[in-house]
Amino acid sequence: MTVLPRIRQVVVLVPDLEETLAQCRDIFGNATGTRDAESMAELGFEHEVLSFGDTFLEVCAPLTADSVGGRLVERKGAVGYMLVVQVADQQVVIDRAADLGIAPLFAQDFEGNRISQWHPKSLGTLAEIDQVEPAESWHFAPRIFDAACTDVVRDIVGAELATPDPEAMAKVWSQVLDLPLSDPTTLPLGETVLRFVPAGEATGLVAVDVAAADAARVGDVERIGGVDFRFVADVEVAR
Repeated sequence: MTVLPRIRQVVVLVPDLEETLAQCRDIFGNATGTRDAESMAELGFEHEVLSFGDTFLEVCAPLTADSVGGRLVERKGAVGYMLVVQVADQQVVIDRAADLGIAPLFAQDFEGNRISQWHPKSLGTLAEIDQVEPAESWHFAPRIFDAACTDVVRDIVGAELATPDPEAMAKVWSQVLDLPLSDPTTLPLGETVLRFVPAGEATGLVAVDVAAADAARVGDVERIGGVDFRFVADVEVAR
C-alpha cells in the first residue's frame, strides 16, 4: 500500500544536459529516459527523466543563457533545482498553506493529474506538490516506468534541504503536510524522509538519499548536478 505524502522526484539544473546524463548513466545504469521536449521547450528547458523503481531523477538544462534558468546556471553553476512530493489531496494542502499565509505559484491540471509549484521562499526550495491518480502512477506513465532501472539504485528514499533556519522550515513543511516531525529538523514522508540542514554556500536541495541495490555501495557519495547522491541501506532511512 502506498503511503502518502512521499518524495517522488528530484530535479537538478545543469549547464549541459547530455554531459550530465552521461554521468548519470555511468553511475546508475539507466539506458534510456523519458522526455517531453515540446512542453519543456515552452518553459525554456531541455530535460530527461531517469526512472528507478517508482521514483525519479529529472535533469534539466536551460535552452538559452538569457532565460531564468540560464541566468541561474550562470550565477551558480549546476544546482539542486526542485523537490517533488506526492500527496493524496492537493487542495487540502493548499488550504493548510493558506492558513500560514503561503500560496502556490500555480496549481493546475497536467495530463489528468493535479500539479502545483511553490516558491523557494515558501518551502526552502522550488517545490512541486502533486496529486496523482491512481497513487501508484506518475506523470508520463506508463513509459516512465518502462524506462526504470534498479540495477544500482532501487529508489530515492530521502532528500536534504539547506535553509537559513532549518527548524522553522521543517515546521512549515510539517504544518503544510499535516505530518509530525520525528525531531526538530526531520520529517518522515511515508517510505521517504525530508531533512533540513543549515545553509552554507548552497541553499535548497543539496543532497538525495538513494537505496543501494548492492550493500557494498552503502556509504558511497556521487555528486551530480551540484547535489550529493548518497547511497544508503533501507534501514538507515529514518521513518
